[in-house]
Amino acid sequence: MTTSSPIPIGSSKKSAKAPPGLVQLERQVERGSLFAHTALGENAIRLGELEALLHGLTDALLAKGVVNESEVAAAMSKVQAELKQRNEVNGARTMVRSEKGQTNPDVPVEVDCSARLHICHAACCRLDFALSVSEVESGKVKWDLGRPYFIRRESDSCCTHLDSASGTCRIYRDRPGVCKGYSCAGDARIWKDFDEMVLNQEWIDANLSQTTEPHVVAALMHDRDRLTEPNGSEGDDAGDGKL
Repeated sequence: MTTSSPIPIGSSKKSAKAPPGLVQLERQVERGSLFAHTALGENAIRLGELEALLHGLTDALLAKGVVNESEVAAAMSKVQAELKQRNEVNGARTMVRSEKGQTNPDVPVEVDCSARLHICHAACCRLDFALSVSEVESGKVKWDLGRPYFIRRESDSCCTHLDSASGTCRIYRDRPGVCKGYSCAGDARIWKDFDEMVLNQEWIDANLSQTTEPHVVAALMHDRDRLTEPNGSEGDDAGDGKL
């Protein structure tokens, strides 16, 4: 009796032989590693430049007698204590969606998605958004390991929770709050003419194109001003576009 050997993860045949779940897991691990390595590399470069600047500046000030060594040491100790008190941690930036003041009095316009899917192909499910802390911690919504804590998307740019066969959401009851409050009825990015079902294909092709590589945020489903870093500070460079 013979047994077949398992396909190594690095094998070129993995996409043909490996279970879909394993292929997805490998892709997410690759993206997570890319995020970590890129962040570490960028931080190392910036820290090296900052270190050279600070050493040079300190040497110049000491040489001119503007400050002395004890004053520099005291200033460093004060800053370190302040940073520790504020619980500020340097490192790779991650983003979450703020849940503060998210009460929206306007009920989103209901859309008959089933009547439009053959035209839009669930374009809204290719829009990007960051999850909130409670959504991440619930464990019901998958986030992208390559861009914490944005919704996870597949290589075709669609949300990982989209059932491509039926066009329905697999976690509809537990879908993120931004999805619950979204309606494409007023989104000119998706429709040139909502009533006549004329799709804005040019914008979709330019901003929601298919990709297999990690990429910057193309279009956010929600207001970028509602993004924060997990430590509570507001983010200002998380992406363009707002609902």
